Amino acid sequence: MKVRSVVLVSLVSVGLAVMMAATSAQQPSTGQTPGAGRGRGNFGANFTGKIEVGDSSNMRTSRIRFEAGARTNWHLHSTGQLLLVEEGRGRLQELGSKIVDIPAGQPVFTRANVLHWHGAAPDQVALQFSVYSSTLEWKEPVTDDEYLGKTVRTGK
Repeated sequence: MKVRSVVLVSLVSVGLAVMMAATSAQQPSTGQTPGAGRGRGNFGANFTGKIEVGDSSNMRTSRIRFEAGARTNWHLHSTGQLLLVEEGRGRLQELGSKIVDIPAGQPVFTRANVLHWHGAAPDQVALQFSVYSSTLEWKEPVTDDEYLGKTVRTGK
């Protein structure tokens, strides 16, 4: 259990850092000292080397338990999404690609503006942790044939 927690925290930290770096690259510099005024105490003093703490106010997280066979609708995010199955076995499919089974502890990054769905495997629950920023656009439900891999959607 402790190893899983360490892996989860590490993966989420890396995912957040990547997303914040992308967001920071699009925003003008404020001229503040790195880390100044953010976090508890002197946050910037807890690092070696030059750092910049990005704005994470638009970050969204969710933790969803999917029962066996449950899944999201098709959807897309305007920035990438980090998914981590904490328990059970998940599933993910991006438009035009094969279904990928996701074992517990394996992080997955969905690309920005790529139509996809995710959920649980047909025979197992999946507890999924998700991190993304920016917008989320929901589309139609995933059909049973799409979910079971009998048909592969290729167009939007």
